[in-house]
Amino acid sequence: MLGSVMAGAFSTLGNAVAMVALPWFVLTLTGSPLWTGIAAAAGVLPMIAGSLFGGGLVDRFGPRWIAFTGDLTSALAVAAVPFLYHLDMLGIGTLVVLIAIGAAMDGPASIAAESRHPELARLAGFRLERVKAVDELIENAGVLVGPALAGVMIALVGVEDTLWLTAGCSLAAAMLDVISLPTRRKSAGGEDVAIGLAGAWEAVRFLLGDPLLRSLIMLGTLFGIIFGAMEAVVMPAFFKTTGQGAMSLGLFLSASGGGAIVGTLAYAAWGHRLSGRGILIFGCAVEALAILVLALAPPVSVLIAAGAVAGFATGPIGPIVATAALRRVPVKLRGRVLGAADALELSAIPLAIILAGGAVEIFGAQWLLFGCAAALAATTLLAVFLPGLKQLDLRRTAHTTRPVAGDVVGAKEQAAATAPCAGPK
Repeated sequence: MLGSVMAGAFSTLGNAVAMVALPWFVLTLTGSPLWTGIAAAAGVLPMIAGSLFGGGLVDRFGPRWIAFTGDLTSALAVAAVPFLYHLDMLGIGTLVVLIAIGAAMDGPASIAAESRHPELARLAGFRLERVKAVDELIENAGVLVGPALAGVMIALVGVEDTLWLTAGCSLAAAMLDVISLPTRRKSAGGEDVAIGLAGAWEAVRFLLGDPLLRSLIMLGTLFGIIFGAMEAVVMPAFFKTTGQGAMSLGLFLSASGGGAIVGTLAYAAWGHRLSGRGILIFGCAVEALAILVLALAPPVSVLIAAGAVAGFATGPIGPIVATAALRRVPVKLRGRVLGAADALELSAIPLAIILAGGAVEIFGAQWLLFGCAAALAATTLLAVFLPGLKQLDLRRTAHTTRPVAGDVVGAKEQAAATAPCAGPK
């Protein structure tokens, strides 16, 4: 389990650095928010296809080589950016192609790692919620350290050479994938797994037929559209046009990551006493308020405080949602369903990013931030009235006593994953 955790840590750190460095690099290279949006969309489209069809490969062939191939491809593609730039051979077209190549296997690699979490929880003697909380803590730690590290490195060595760090993190994750992940999941019946369009359609039907998963997909898609546009285009343009620089953007994102770590730890300690649905809705509302504060262009100290509060409120959402999803998906469908869920949530982001890039050039980044805050508030209001979300609390309550009819995770695996709840760890 330690190797898988470390692989995730390296991958998350590299992605967090790239989240700041790549948009900043495109802005520096082209000076155009529109091109920044196009480049970001080029990274999302291949990820959608990889997630939709890569889950079947994980189910059929096992997670090890899918994860290794994805992380290695990402490392090589990112390393090519500064290499070609220093040779004066990097244009915007080549950069877009490299971003697309690097993203193509990111989805399957992530699915390959996540699909093993229930088994890792059983082997380590932890309940699944705790494993997902650890996974979320690692991700939030990456968001805490990565953007600030990116800001410092951009100031010290330049944005292009900062990308070497992302490439190195992906390479380290690829090596750990080989060491820590098994070749295949024997119980999954890999020989009978449908791949391609048939496998993807099977997973989509399962997702849309489950009330809770359908509601979570709807919210995830809406929030993905809003945050995809903000992180890829609106926020970099806002910080650049207001003269605050990459360091301020990095500090805001790092404060959000730090707050999320505290929020996740608090959830691990006391979250079982609270409503999962209530935590989700509250976190979304606070996030909308934080973006509104950001749009008002306050001093950096206020920005950091807003990011920290928003991170604290949203930190528990990841473990709640991920645990609920993993428990409702049959083992033999796990890779495909996780991949289809990612693909559905990502599907509208490329168009949103491109439209956001054009809108920033027309209206300015600050007005777009006000719009994003309003859209987040509306989505939060929608969450209040989604009946499927009520099953978040029903599932958590029922799971502490017995397997519930319709819970598609095997009862034996479920009992093994929850048995450690009886005693402290």
